[in-house]
Amino acid sequence: MIYIQNLRKTLPYRKLFEIENLSINDTDRVALIGDNGAGKTTLLKIILGIDNEYTGEVNVDGKLGYLLNYDNRDKDISGEIYSRAKLNPNERYSPGEYQRLKLIDLLYDKFKFILMDEPTSHLDIRQKDELIERLNSREKGYLLISHDRDFINKTCNKIFELFDGKIEEYNGDYKFYLEEREKRNKFKEKEYIKYEKEKRRLKNLAINIKNQSSRIKTVPKRMGNSEARLHKMGGQENKKRLDKQVKAVESRINQLDIKEKPKEEVEIKLSVPDSKRIHSKILIKSENLNKRFKNKVLFEKTKFIIKNNSKVALIGDNGTGKSTLLNMILEKENIWVHPNLKLGYFSQMNDILENNKSVLENTLNTSIYDETMTRIVLARLGFKNNDSLKNIDVLSDGEKAKVKLAKILTSDFNYLIFDEPTNFLDIRAIESLEDLLKSYDRPFIFVTHDEEFINNIANTLLIIENKSIISFDGNLTQYRKRKNRTDKNNGEDELLLDFRISSISSRLAMDIPKEERKKLEDEYKKLISKKKN
Repeated sequence: MIYIQNLRKTLPYRKLFEIENLSINDTDRVALIGDNGAGKTTLLKIILGIDNEYTGEVNVDGKLGYLLNYDNRDKDISGEIYSRAKLNPNERYSPGEYQRLKLIDLLYDKFKFILMDEPTSHLDIRQKDELIERLNSREKGYLLISHDRDFINKTCNKIFELFDGKIEEYNGDYKFYLEEREKRNKFKEKEYIKYEKEKRRLKNLAINIKNQSSRIKTVPKRMGNSEARLHKMGGQENKKRLDKQVKAVESRINQLDIKEKPKEEVEIKLSVPDSKRIHSKILIKSENLNKRFKNKVLFEKTKFIIKNNSKVALIGDNGTGKSTLLNMILEKENIWVHPNLKLGYFSQMNDILENNKSVLENTLNTSIYDETMTRIVLARLGFKNNDSLKNIDVLSDGEKAKVKLAKILTSDFNYLIFDEPTNFLDIRAIESLEDLLKSYDRPFIFVTHDEEFINNIANTLLIIENKSIISFDGNLTQYRKRKNRTDKNNGEDELLLDFRISSISSRLAMDIPKEERKKLEDEYKKLISKKKN
């Protein structure tokens, strides 16, 4: 289907990637992952023939369909597609609705191999589940870029990781990739230990031979020719032999296959002194919350509480009021907020950075930690060594998002509010953010559509549904299991209800005493009413 040989892509200032050999079959379901800036979207454009500035061979045997992120082409979408998306061509709609429309149009042709760049962008959890179902029902395969690990795990059977200019293949889903990556890292560590041991052995051998050579005396200046000849015939010949051995050993050291030391991350703890902690059981609450925009009601006579030490995921379909609720908490609009809470707020739209200052300066300005700890947090989010000295105005949107996150995590806040913190982050940055939030000892609330992130971080859910806010102690997987059990029990109750109605109906058809008939008729009416409700 797609065959790549000796593909090399360079930018004016660096080599982007070099791929010796890569092939994709028309039924493969591939996720292309890697850090931001590694060249994932560029590779898709090369395969599609949009980018022709490269060396090497790229051959495509078959029809391709594609959806690129930030693709602003005016597409001629048919009325049938609008109908399938339940949208009116003459109306304005949200980014999530437009993304659904483009995906329905793309997936309509079942005979194309498709390439997708961030297909879950702007989709809520329910819409993402619909997309997963559609992709899994396809016979033709696809190559997609995504930072959503749960989505990758449910849709892909092969992972291509673009890292350090090379592609590494993993034949399995995302969970397999994680396990295999761990195995490969352990293997690399063993190889590094073997390399270091052998290098140390050879260096010690060279030192020992040099010491032996140095103990052999050289020919004294005043020694006669005959005496010198005798001296050379003895020790000096041995010295030459030993010196050759030293060179041979040094040559072996230089010929060793160099193994890089795997990077080890020190465990950190982002904590505050006990004197600054809030000991109240409830931090935020509302007893009678109402909110509407024009004719649209978001919340109606609902209530909720947020307990201390809770890590809350706020979930709900697009348009149900998640961001609105976060802003209501910030503004304390009909919501009680503990007076000692210092709220920190992260949003892609909220600009808290000084463009003329460096990454490190921006973070240190508000950090409650020393420079070493602040640098460690920045390094975890991708700003290592001199990267932290870059000015904000030269950074990409994704890099600015990481600086904002570092700044908020290290500031003097005791309650954090995150609105879509995983947007613009690559998978490694999302994993790093997870680790930082696990080590963060203060409570927070966040909105995201990344299910893996929710399951790894949240211990409480606030679910916006039918203009109400429902609370659940646990993560999304636990909530779904509970809901499935409840639905199953409700189904079993309905079977019992039907069975009882049928039994009463049969009994009423018989010749029975009036008193019994009256009781059965009353019960029958109640059961029918219950079934209708």
